[in-house]
Parts: sequence; C-alpha cells; structure tokens
Amino acid sequence: MLSTSLDIKPQTSYLVVYSGGAPSCTETVAMVKICAITVLLVLSVLSKTADGRKLIPRLLAQKTTCGSFFYNSQVNNDQGWKTVPEECVDGVGAYMEGAQFQADASGVSTAAEAYLTSITPTGDGKDIVVFDIDETALSNLPYYRQHKYGGEAFNSTPFDLWVEEGTAPAVPATLELFNTLIAAKFGVVFLTGRSESQREITVTNLYRAGYKNWTELILKSPEESGTTAVYYKSKKRTELAEKGYHIYSSVGDQWSDITGPYVGNRTFKVPNPMYFIA
Repeated sequence: MLSTSLDIKPQTSYLVVYSGGAPSCTETVAMVKICAITVLLVLSVLSKTADGRKLIPRLLAQKTTCGSFFYNSQVNNDQGWKTVPEECVDGVGAYMEGAQFQADASGVSTAAEAYLTSITPTGDGKDIVVFDIDETALSNLPYYRQHKYGGEAFNSTPFDLWVEEGTAPAVPATLELFNTLIAAKFGVVFLTGRSESQREITVTNLYRAGYKNWTELILKSPEESGTTAVYYKSKKRTELAEKGYHIYSSVGDQWSDITGPYVGNRTFKVPNPMYFIA
C-alpha cells in the first residue's frame, strides 16, 4: 500500500512522506509520479495567491540557507558564530531531537571504535583517548530545548544552574564507545571546559550517566578561565604527554576539542550545530 502526504506550514520546508513496505520497481515509479504530481499541484495552487507567491521562495531560500549553515558550521568553515540563525532554530531542534543525530553520533563512535580497536595497547597503563564532556559524553539537550537549541545567546548563569543539577544524560553512542575502550584496556581522560568548582557535580553526573573507571578528569582552574578552548586543551594534552601518556585519539563536538598538539593520529567529531567554542 502506498500513501503520500504533503505537510505545508509557514516557515517550514515541504515534506513528502512515504509509508509502506518495500516497493517494487513499478510501485517506486508510481510513487515518484504521485509525489511529483502532488507537489506540482500544491505549488500551482500556491502560486496563484499573493501569499503563496511570497511563501514559495521564502521556503526554498530557508532550506538553502539552513542547509548551508549546518554544513559550514560542522566542517569549521563558519567560525565565531554566536547563535543559530532564527530561521534555522526549528531545523536544528528537529535534528538534535531526532533519529538523524543519533545515527550520525553512532557513525562517529563506530569509526572511532574500528580505528582504536585495531591498535594493540602497550599495556603500560598509559594508553589513553581524550574525551570532551558537554555534547560529547553528556548531552545538555534538556537545557538547550528550553533555550531555542542555540538560537539564544549563551548565558552562563542558567547553564551553570543546569550543570549543578547533575542530570545530563549520556550521549548513547559515546557511552558505548567509552565502554568498548575500557574493555580494550585503553584509559579515557575527560578534558572539559567546565570549571574546577564543578568537579564534584561533574563526577556525580558522569557516574549517573554510566561512565565509570576513567583515568582522569581535567577541569579549568580559575587561572585558566579566560583562555580559549584551543589554548587550554592543547596545554592540558601537552601536560599529559609529558607525564608519559600515549594519546591515540581525541573525541569532541567542537573543532577546538580536536585541534592542536597531541590530539592523536586520528580525531573524531560528534555533530553539534547548537553552538561554537573557539
């Protein structure tokens, strides 16, 4: 059985939905024809109204603009952006809340696992992978859900109150990778931009979310509070290397998590279109 529906709302893109079993070649051709005819009919009707003539280019432009924002923000072409564009907030929210983010995060962890489990640890207790915490190991989606998925300028006061609750859930794919690495005799060092004053609640939250038996948790001291993430994390990884640790990889949601010295031979980035940290 084939069915199509066209959901049209202001400020959203057109979505053609197909439901049913695996179609045959004939059914596939029929489905494409039905979808195409339906879209053309709707566009034809809209184009005959003043509102429709304004809506069509706006919807098409929005889709292009937000697609470009998402792509360029994730490949690090766009740097220094402060908020998600207003017209893209719904799309970012749908992505972060939906199956696509989970699939993408799983793809990152699968690639990292394939690489790291191909390596035989030295066995000296110094073989480590460096993990970021926020939006990598732990998800702050419950917080950002209330703040337009990054569409509002970041405010540390309410965010710190959220952190103090200690209830951020694990990013499932990252937790699975973490457990695989621990079982394979790798150590995991958490390197986060959270402040040293948040150590106790961060430890509690990590345990609640399922992370156990990590090697070290590194947080920012008061003296480091004004430094950029790239500088701070590069400095801390260098200190780890000077202690004799072998850093095989770094995993994070920001390019600043995986840029600089001692990031390992390969790095892995979890998608995060909600905010940028230099």
